[in-house]
Amino acid sequence: MGSGTDLALLAGVLGLSTMDDGIPNAKKIAEENGLQYEFTKRVLGSYHPNTVLVELTGGARTVKVLASSLGGGKVEVQEFDEYPFKFSGERPTLVIRHSDQKGVIAELSDILYQKGINIARMANERSKINGAAITVCEIDNIIEDTLLSLLKREIPIIDEIVLVQTK
Repeated sequence: MGSGTDLALLAGVLGLSTMDDGIPNAKKIAEENGLQYEFTKRVLGSYHPNTVLVELTGGARTVKVLASSLGGGKVEVQEFDEYPFKFSGERPTLVIRHSDQKGVIAELSDILYQKGINIARMANERSKINGAAITVCEIDNIIEDTLLSLLKREIPIIDEIVLVQTK
């Protein structure tokens, strides 16, 4: 990996911003925090040349993100847990795992509307009818943790919500 890509990826996993002074020391910070990592070169298909597959494992959960570095600190996610999605991470983003059922997107949209949250971009993918599904909502507003618990309470078929918060 060239051009500091390994440091940038570690810094991102550690939650450092693109302007953080700790980026050059990301390997040391990772070690101090007990983060185990390895980098492997692979052909990932016909994506942008600066594309990486990040697999994060912790506890009983693994997350896979395929994303491209577009330059200037801009990133575009191509896949999330092998579901094809495109989102930038420039806006707060909700990644919602749920069962595919009629009305889920309408109910989700209605709750966000009632809370004064504007959806900038939305995408939905499912494995099969009534199977596992993921909905991604890029939104214009900062999200409070109380909204996440409200969504899970009001839409019981939600299994998990991951909030990608911008800094």
